[in-house]
Amino acid sequence: MRFNMQTTTISFFRYEGFSNCIWGMKMMHEVRAPMRKQKGVIFFKPLGTGGGSGYSLYPDFSVYGLLVVWESEQDAEAFLKSQLFNSFEAHSKELYTIFLSPVRSKGSWSGFGAWDISSSDKPLQAVAALTRATLKLGFVIPFWKMTPRVSFEHENYKGLVFSKGVGEIPFLEQATFTVWESVADLESFAYKTFHGQAIKRTRELDGFSEQMFTRFRPLKAIGAWNGINMVQEMLNKQHSI
Repeated sequence: MRFNMQTTTISFFRYEGFSNCIWGMKMMHEVRAPMRKQKGVIFFKPLGTGGGSGYSLYPDFSVYGLLVVWESEQDAEAFLKSQLFNSFEAHSKELYTIFLSPVRSKGSWSGFGAWDISSSDKPLQAVAALTRATLKLGFVIPFWKMTPRVSFEHENYKGLVFSKGVGEIPFLEQATFTVWESVADLESFAYKTFHGQAIKRTRELDGFSEQMFTRFRPLKAIGAWNGINMVQEMLNKQHSI
C-alpha cells in the first residue's frame, strides 16, 4: 500500500431490476452529504453513464459511477469497507473499482485541479485517462453530431482495456474514462483518429466552458465488469514480464 499518497478511485455500479435502478439514480443526489463526511475525501463526483462503452447519446439507467480523490490509499481502502459503500454493494448486481495515481493533468472539473502528481521513476506501461468537458449551449448539437463516428472508431480500438462514458448533466457535462495497455495506444486514439479532430474543432470554436484531461497510473482493480476483472488481469500480465 502507498502510504500518505493521494489516490483516486473510480467505481462503477451495475443495477438490475426497476427498484435497484431507481435506488442508484436517487443516490446520485443522496450520496453527496455522506461523502462529504468520509475521512480523506478531497474531491468527488457521482456520475451517470452513457450506453455502451464510451461515446453515446443515450444514458444507461442501469449503471452509475462514483469518482473520488482521496488523501491516501488507506482512506480509499477504508471507504470500500464502510457502511455507505456496503449499501451500494447490496443493491448492485456488479461493481468495479479501479485505484489510480495521477501522473499528468491539465484543466479543471468544477474548479478542481489540485492533483498530487506522482513523481515515480517507474516506467508508465498501462495508462488510464479521464477526459471531461462542459459544453457551451450553442455547441451541444454540433458536438453530439460528431459522436457516432468517434464511437465507431473507439469500439475495439487497439490496446483499449476498459471504457465508459460518464457525466453529471446529460449532453452538457460529459466525460470518458478509459484504460489502455500503453501510452502509445492512448495517444494513437487521441491524436490520430476523428476523436482528436472533433476535440480540436470544438476548442478552436471555443465550444467548451471548462475542460480537464488527466492521465493516471492504474494501481489495481477490485471486483468485476461483465464478469471479468480486465484491468487487474492486464496489470498482472505486465508485471510478470
